[in-house]
Amino acid sequence: MGNGIVKNLKFIWDCILQVIYPTDEKCILCAEDTNEDNLICTECERSIKFCEDIFTIEQNNTRFRYYSISYYSGNMMELILRLKYKSDFRAGEVIAKYMIDVIKSNDIQFDFISYIPMTKTSMRKRGYNQSEYLATVISNEINRPVIHCLDKIKQTKDQIGLNGIERWNNVLNSFKIIDKNIIINKKILLVDDVLTTGATAFSCAYELLKCNAGEITILTGAKSRV
Repeated sequence: MGNGIVKNLKFIWDCILQVIYPTDEKCILCAEDTNEDNLICTECERSIKFCEDIFTIEQNNTRFRYYSISYYSGNMMELILRLKYKSDFRAGEVIAKYMIDVIKSNDIQFDFISYIPMTKTSMRKRGYNQSEYLATVISNEINRPVIHCLDKIKQTKDQIGLNGIERWNNVLNSFKIIDKNIIINKKILLVDDVLTTGATAFSCAYELLKCNAGEITILTGAKSRV
């Protein structure tokens, strides 16, 4: 799909959102006044525990670098839960804006954006993939293409409630590459909403690496303190 068509679709979607959510300069979290450029107010933003470090996930002598906007608590957790379970795409816009800030402030370089996929069953149940949505908003703002290069081929248990070892075993062999040729030697930004143990993000990044992708950087909305 060409960039012009994507931008037109985004314009139409923005118009729909204006009808559903009229711009009244109110914070989407607390309903207090905010300015027209922000969807959350200064006080709500101040409560977000932003991360300033660069993190790594390591398994079997393979390491990937990742960035997260903040820790998974407070208002960032609220934004993610709203996007993930309540179809609140304005919350997603806020998360994506912070992700773009992380990309720019750390000068993260990449050719393509990808995201953590869902199974077809999960997609039918939820109706959308929140990680794909975040990737698409980022793409529209920084003019880097989103590629669908991964499929989730195994229906896994919900990671919530599983311990560290169970999470790694749960996602083992759950993902496969769709098109190997498109990723060869390409730098890829892999987007997800939350990182806890890193099992899911690592599994996807490792599949990309096995198929000769170049540098892979993971970016998430939030991370667990674990």
